[in-house]
Amino acid sequence: MRQEATTGVRGSCPGWGSPTLAKCGLKRLHQWAHISAAVCDRWWEPETEWHRAWKNLFPTEWQEIRHVAIDGEVHIADVKTESSTVIEFQHSTISPQERASREAFYGSMIWIVDGTRLKRDLSSFREALLNAPPVGVETDARSWLLFARAAALIERWRGGKRPVFLDFGDAEFPLARMSSTGVLWWLSYALGGRVIATPVDRQSVVDHMLSGTSIRGFGRPVPPTLRRSGRPRF
Repeated sequence: MRQEATTGVRGSCPGWGSPTLAKCGLKRLHQWAHISAAVCDRWWEPETEWHRAWKNLFPTEWQEIRHVAIDGEVHIADVKTESSTVIEFQHSTISPQERASREAFYGSMIWIVDGTRLKRDLSSFREALLNAPPVGVETDARSWLLFARAAALIERWRGGKRPVFLDFGDAEFPLARMSSTGVLWWLSYALGGRVIATPVDRQSVVDHMLSGTSIRGFGRPVPPTLRRSGRPRF
């Protein structure tokens, strides 16, 4: 049975079954910590309030799902849906090699990336958008064509094979007909260092993972016959 960390309570790790101790304080996130120094998953990163807030949007039984590789190595997915899609919430930096390893191991998965970790990432992403041409006609889900080198955060996530969604919290963007809250930026990487950035409704991404409903962009829907290949569909 999964339980939130509470002062003085002991539990067991979902990866190895090894004992854990609840660490709780006035300023720090309540979390489970290994009593021994060993960490059961080499892909593990310290959990933040941002991680916890995202995980808690999904059923408890979907969280921290244990997987065992052929070589016996244990990995724990942040969230795994009923359709077996893994959701990884990434706050800290990650190497291209580790990202590729996770994508190959989990197969069907998406990344939700904390865009607020580095202060410069938000401002450089905004600047890249302001200098980028819009993609598609007025009735399309709104998108912008960027070059990966236009912003360091976009460049860092270049080269992956799974969908990437950037989460800037409630940061505002100086764009017409755009919600000021509840937005994720869906990055679709293309050849030639180009990337299509599409703002989508954050709750619709959660609902899509929960029940398969459509992900909503900003703009009126387009009949399927008018859609262009290679663009995100909603």
